[in-house]
Amino acid sequence: MTLLTLPRLLTVIMPNFNYGRFIGHAIESVIAQDYRPIELIIVDDGSSDDSLERIAEALDRSHELSRAEVVAMPENRGKIAAMNRGLELAKGDYCIILDADDFLSKSYVSRCVGELIRAREEDDSIGFVYTDCNLVSEHGDYLERGRSTAFDPALIERYSFIPEPALVLMEAVKQAAPYDETIRKGTKHHKWRRIIDNGWMGRHIPEPLFYYRMHGGNLSGIGNRVLDEIRGGHEGERILSGYWPTQAR
Repeated sequence: MTLLTLPRLLTVIMPNFNYGRFIGHAIESVIAQDYRPIELIIVDDGSSDDSLERIAEALDRSHELSRAEVVAMPENRGKIAAMNRGLELAKGDYCIILDADDFLSKSYVSRCVGELIRAREEDDSIGFVYTDCNLVSEHGDYLERGRSTAFDPALIERYSFIPEPALVLMEAVKQAAPYDETIRKGTKHHKWRRIIDNGWMGRHIPEPLFYYRMHGGNLSGIGNRVLDEIRGGHEGERILSGYWPTQAR
């Protein structure tokens, strides 16, 4: 694998709550990126499973990263609280919030950084890049393709259509922080609304470049819906804005 090394640091913040069975795969996908430099900040949100042990095991290769830090919160405060804590520690120029049950293709970061650089040469209000995804089972088996949609700032008021691991300028993320910790559903919709309200625009890459795991514990509820539809014979691509909830307390 050819490693793409650029001078701008990427921070990956990984909030986790009781995803010990998945988080090792998520960490491995960050370490395997063909982009450097990367720092990884994992914020465990008061997990009661074996998450901390699984994290320690997966970080055996953390020497390949610029930095790896684990924050263990003493009690569960919700995903946005964990994200806010990670942002306090972040030092990167770019940022990805990666859910601990999902994982990235090896070229995800390099493709998104390259597209963001090109897009900003045309329009410096573009602050983030997002992609389509592969929907996979709890065990990582391919199910269907999940599609986002071309960027339209007006849509964000009605639909959640921007996926969580979009690559975003740290300036844009921190400008809108701290995020409202009372939001428990539609957390990413809340984040993107805040960023877009500050005048930042996005760019969509219509290719499935990350893996979105479908299971009964998805915070958005998408896993149960998609799996029930597939069991009922409804196969084919999914337009994700029809599944992701808007922000709610």
